[in-house]
Amino acid sequence: MIVLDTNVIIDLGRGRSGVKKKLENIKEAEFAISAITIQEIYVGLGYILEKHGKELYEKNKEKSQNLLEDYTILKITRPILEHSGLIKGKLRAKGVTIEIQDLIIGSTAEILGAEKIITRNPKHFDVFKVRIESYELE
Repeated sequence: MIVLDTNVIIDLGRGRSGVKKKLENIKEAEFAISAITIQEIYVGLGYILEKHGKELYEKNKEKSQNLLEDYTILKITRPILEHSGLIKGKLRAKGVTIEIQDLIIGSTAEILGAEKIITRNPKHFDVFKVRIESYELE
């Protein structure tokens, strides 16, 4: 299983070729997303609704829902939350800030034994014992 960071889903929705090439080069893999990715996508949709109106919101909502259907959605369990909380606390003690959503995605991948995480922001996942692969926007 390969866990996709939220920015992968966003970039796919925007039709960015770098991420498409990255995923097309991976054969016979199960791609999955953390349930927190759905929340992050809806944060963006809420922004669109407020700033640009219902028509653009509806268009982007439909596109997002269709895109999300392509992936296994991984539940956020107590062990994942405990793990992400411990990491957040350790990082906080060192003065390092990483958004909780990324910590949940990374913890999901680590706890569930994912093969790797694909992201455009590899530095957000350095603290996890999971292989990280990134891509460039083209």
